[in-house]
Amino acid sequence: MTQFYGILFPNLILMFLSIALIKTLYSNNLIDKSTRNTLTLFSVLVPIGGLITTVLKCRKMINHLARVKDMN
Repeated sequence: MTQFYGILFPNLILMFLSIALIKTLYSNNLIDKSTRNTLTLFSVLVPIGGLITTVLKCRKMINHLARVKDMN
């Protein structure tokens, strides 16, 4: 579970920082609205995908350890 929280908090921090950067770029007219929306969506979906991958990996590892324990 520690690994999950070790990945959760940096992902959330990076997500908020990237959204703040996107807002700054848009307010300085360096990117247009469609690019801003795409980057914002990408900034939210990538960390969520990382969390889902981590949860599935941890589940797989826990199931494997339970099977190994049952074998002994």
